Amino acid sequence: MEQSTANWSVAAALAWHPSEASALWAAAIHGARGTVRAVNNTIHLTDVSPRLYHLPLQEAIGHNPIARALLDERPATLDAAADLSHRLTGIHGLEPERNRTPQQDPPAGRTSFLNQDGAMKTLREAADGADHVTLRYAARTLGLTWTDIPALRDILATDTPLLQLN
Repeated sequence: MEQSTANWSVAAALAWHPSEASALWAAAIHGARGTVRAVNNTIHLTDVSPRLYHLPLQEAIGHNPIARALLDERPATLDAAADLSHRLTGIHGLEPERNRTPQQDPPAGRTSFLNQDGAMKTLREAADGADHVTLRYAARTLGLTWTDIPALRDILATDTPLLQLN
């Protein structure tokens, strides 16, 4: 894949779905390697991380028992789909978000209390030796929400998918 095509694909993926998974893929395409602290776990980016694997839809579904069950059972609501996932995997994708205790709001502007040095120190300590953190992890660690990520990017002077700690 040409670099310009890869850059467009990364930008399009992040604009369409700015998830931690797409940020990890984008960072891997741009050469990030090492450990990344994400919201729920630590990920290792390697030379294999930026690869794309083309599979016919039926083969991809064949590798994913949740996708197969969703197609077979066709739950009528998001809650029913989450319940199906929970039944198959023991993981309920909606419960962590519903049960998360909101952080106490920081002072006015939500990010106005932050400075780059203090934020980076806090993130390095919380990341427990990881080379990078996702911006969603950074926001949660600093008591912010995902909607604060653009302001956090400004404070941390970064436009990359991950924040490098080392």
